[in-house]
Amino acid sequence: MEEIFPLLKDMLNNSIQIKKDELNLQFSIIIKTEVKGKLAEPEEVLIMLKMFGGLREDIPIEIIINNEMQTIDLKFDNKENFKKVSLMMDKIWDNAVDMLINLTEGNYNVIKDIPNIDD
Repeated sequence: MEEIFPLLKDMLNNSIQIKKDELNLQFSIIIKTEVKGKLAEPEEVLIMLKMFGGLREDIPIEIIINNEMQTIDLKFDNKENFKKVSLMMDKIWDNAVDMLINLTEGNYNVIKDIPNIDD
């Protein structure tokens, strides 16, 4: 299993594209592989930002999910909040892979502060 960890980040980058639009204070997350059913719910997107991005505060984010186009748009009302999330998005795949490695090694502390995570 450990041999797939280095490949996982590349797999994520190849399957999910994240576009930043600083002018409009927006991120677009484009899923490149076909997803059957619903892509996500807005609260799940927030949990993913908290889990993989390290978001620890509530900030206003308009989340628009288009299941047909397989896109998730995150819109912000100010530059400060956009920049906070921008820093998170730059390293989100590194964080996701690191979290998976920790979990497979039995370190469940990496998810202890994440809301709405079931055992």
